[in-house]
Amino acid sequence: MLDFLKKIFQKDKMPHMRGERFIKNGEFNEEEYNEYNNKKIEEFKNRYDLATIKGIESIPVEEAQKYPDGGKSVVYMPEQILSRQATEYKKSGQYDLAIACLKKVNELYPLSFYRYTRADFERVVDMMVLAGRFNEAKQEHKKLNNLYGTRLEELQDLQNFAVKMGEESKEEYQERVINPYLEEARDREIYYWLLENMPNIAPKSFGGFRRMKRINSANYQKIVSEISKQGYDINNIKFWYK
Repeated sequence: MLDFLKKIFQKDKMPHMRGERFIKNGEFNEEEYNEYNNKKIEEFKNRYDLATIKGIESIPVEEAQKYPDGGKSVVYMPEQILSRQATEYKKSGQYDLAIACLKKVNELYPLSFYRYTRADFERVVDMMVLAGRFNEAKQEHKKLNNLYGTRLEELQDLQNFAVKMGEESKEEYQERVINPYLEEARDREIYYWLLENMPNIAPKSFGGFRRMKRINSANYQKIVSEISKQGYDINNIKFWYK
């Protein structure tokens, strides 16, 4: 855990944001960088069928171990290619393929040169919710919590590390990071509950829901009222499995 925490706090010093091989005489060669990345991405896509669930599932986890130096660039790492492909599938409404990509991404993460946060693993859960696969999302969320701990536990570990390293006080970290996270996590649970149980009144996006809640708009008050009519208190509704 200590090594992971150090990498999180020193992420701005890691070489993966801009491949070192593309810096010459202090200048970054973006053209060479893009050409190299595109070549590697095409090689990966030619090697595996990303147009079918079966093809995506067939990608061996050993792919994540082929780049022990981080590949000089985060863009063409297998998990990054698949993550970007999932975004494209999401845009076109192909949620089954997007979910397949992200499931494979989660298999690759633990073996990658890079260290990913609990929030990164959660992306497949969010995609399942958008696809209307609510029970599967709840099960996956619980499974990830069992495997890697919760996001709150991760943040609390980071909080303790920040205090130990003299980065900031426990109270400062609580106010800056943990409290906003708790508020967002609670809002997300309410929003996901709406999508599952009252989709006709759920806003089109989580961001939209948070904005109307923040300003306590008339539309938000309507949501609260409609939930109440169904016998629920918006402050007590639950989405996740325990």
